[in-house]
Amino acid sequence: TVELAEGLAVRGNMVIVDHGGGVFSGYAHMQSLAVTAGAPVVAGQLIGYAGTTGLSTGPHLHWEMSVGGVLVDGLRWLDGTQGF
Repeated sequence: TVELAEGLAVRGNMVIVDHGGGVFSGYAHMQSLAVTAGAPVVAGQLIGYAGTTGLSTGPHLHWEMSVGGVLVDGLRWLDGTQGF
């Protein structure tokens, strides 16, 4: 479920997805958003387009993961070594 989908001062256009169980993923500096807060999302669904909004020096996608309110290494999360 989309927890947040809006423009923020530093992170620019941002989407935060609630995966359940205290797991959230965030996507920032997006050029435009394709979802709204409260909307359900599924794996592989388009949520927006990479860009350079907010405090950014060039086009890119900022991606982050948090578990229980604590940021975690997203790459370790993806490859299964994070231990969750």
